[in-house]
Amino acid sequence: MLLRIASIALLSTWISACDRQELNGTDVAVDESAATPAQATRLDALSPEAMPSGFEYAIEPRAFEFPRDHGPHDRFRHEWWYVTGHLDAVSGERFGFELTLFRFALAPLGSLAATSKSAWRTRQIYMAHFAVTDLDRGSFQSSERFARDALGMAGAQAEPFRVWLDDWLLGAPPSQTESSGWQLRAADKGYTFDLQLRALTPPILNGEAGLSQKSGERGAASYYYSIPRMATTGRIVRDGKPLDVQGLAWLDREWGSGSLGGNQQGWDWFALQFDDGSALMFYALRTREGARDPHSAGTWIASDGTSIALSNADVQIETKDFWNSPRGGRYPARWQLRVPSLQLDVDIRPRLADQELNTNPRYWEGAATIAGTRAGAEARGRAYVELVGYASGAASSAR
Repeated sequence: MLLRIASIALLSTWISACDRQELNGTDVAVDESAATPAQATRLDALSPEAMPSGFEYAIEPRAFEFPRDHGPHDRFRHEWWYVTGHLDAVSGERFGFELTLFRFALAPLGSLAATSKSAWRTRQIYMAHFAVTDLDRGSFQSSERFARDALGMAGAQAEPFRVWLDDWLLGAPPSQTESSGWQLRAADKGYTFDLQLRALTPPILNGEAGLSQKSGERGAASYYYSIPRMATTGRIVRDGKPLDVQGLAWLDREWGSGSLGGNQQGWDWFALQFDDGSALMFYALRTREGARDPHSAGTWIASDGTSIALSNADVQIETKDFWNSPRGGRYPARWQLRVPSLQLDVDIRPRLADQELNTNPRYWEGAATIAGTRAGAEARGRAYVELVGYASGAASSAR
């Protein structure tokens, strides 16, 4: 979803004072204990008036080029590399995981004077979220990191593709090419993930040939593609014990410079992977009144890799249950999703109730199961669901 920039847009409050001085040619140190995203007005950071000029916007369809488009798009204000997945250990343990790396520009390309003496100086920053659902322990944990695009602390490159923040990495392993697949590496709070990802389908363009319009306002769009099935193998180390795992991951990629529509406040995003090889992505945008925004949309991907765009009218979603966060907020917790044109009718259930990331802003992102029918036949699989805009109360950092 384009709107995942809510959390990284807030990061500008953490570092903007320093960078405004640097843009004027003054080198200053960053006091990271001062302003943090928790002090900002969460989703209001995506209001149309919050978006600066000087960036390129997603206005019309473009020609995608791979592997180049796996890499960064520095003329746009924001982008992210988003991976979720389900893993099964050889010894029987089951996991869900999320690793998302965000790039956020504080100023347009070319804004910085070339004479700066500070090695810390940068016009963009990175943020990453890492979350683990440990189903056998019934536990969920999340972590959040920030870094400047300076001194090698964070960055992205196209060929070979690689994006990183500290020791969290997605892309070709260091000193290797991406011809044999990508590596995903992240570690925190007793879990170390070292995985290999291999695409089973080519990139699938969402929206109109990859242009995903999020509201009626000009530029309120992103360039958006997915790789809905990536064979995943590797190792998890949990509390010092190595576990060999295999499973399936989903990659989402978006970049743009647009914002929320003036009356939009959140969304429900669904990524469904069916056992027969098909997949479905759908995001349901919500207005401030709680209604579904007509710009909600998605994509159906058949098992042969062909895809069909889904409009707001194509997909029916009924909330069947709710979960109350102990940190404040009430989330949907079970859904009936129907696509009459596909004869699809499935029940989506979280695998664990509390999969809320205690980040800034807080949101729910978790592993789920799918059970139902398609064209009269059984339809089962696994899913990931993201719910944003439901949390209430002050968010606290998970770092």
